Amino acid sequence: MKSLKSKVNVRTKDNVISEAMIRKRDRAATETAILLAAIQVFAKKGYDGANTKDIAKVANANEALIFRYFGNKKGLLEAILTRSEEIKKENSSRISKNSESYIDIEASLQRMISRKCKDFKEAEDFMKVAVSQVILDSEVSRIIQRKIYTKIIPEFMGELEEFKKMGKIDSKADLKSVAYAISSLTFALGFMGQCVYKMPPTEIQAAIKETARIFRKGLEPESVKKRSK
Repeated sequence: MKSLKSKVNVRTKDNVISEAMIRKRDRAATETAILLAAIQVFAKKGYDGANTKDIAKVANANEALIFRYFGNKKGLLEAILTRSEEIKKENSSRISKNSESYIDIEASLQRMISRKCKDFKEAEDFMKVAVSQVILDSEVSRIIQRKIYTKIIPEFMGELEEFKKMGKIDSKADLKSVAYAISSLTFALGFMGQCVYKMPPTEIQAAIKETARIFRKGLEPESVKKRSK
């Protein structure tokens, strides 16, 4: 009898855990649907023209869930800006972090910049809304600033650090400053070049290639520079 009771308790506990996991998955799926819908509505109507009712309709979700999960419309915008990697599926072309990725610094820089430029292009309509809101709203500007500090700059620095460990970057190079420079150029090409100036893809790729070449030359250890003279 005791054994049977024990088994029942175990099953009950397992059921509770299973239900909790399902609820967690359901919430995550609903949040993603709402965020994707918000991107659509923001892109179509602009930030000021968008409302939570329209977003809920596109997401096929209860409007109350927007307020429960994100607080308000600004909370939605913040979530989109800070959780972009969670919203979209992992890019299949994203390079794997193995030793082969760090053989050619110029090729790696090209991949890094091209990858980010592709992200800008895919989110072109939304980015126009987000950038205009950054200019108008200091709080949104701070959100972007936090993301640059906590996500983008460390990501670029991590890539560069691998090359530095392998002796392909000068030991005195300030990687944080380099990462900021790459980030700024990526925004210039990815958003301004592609989305605002409408530069042809061939010109964007040519600019990325030349940028990577210049960075590679500038980051080379002094010993390599002397040999190449």
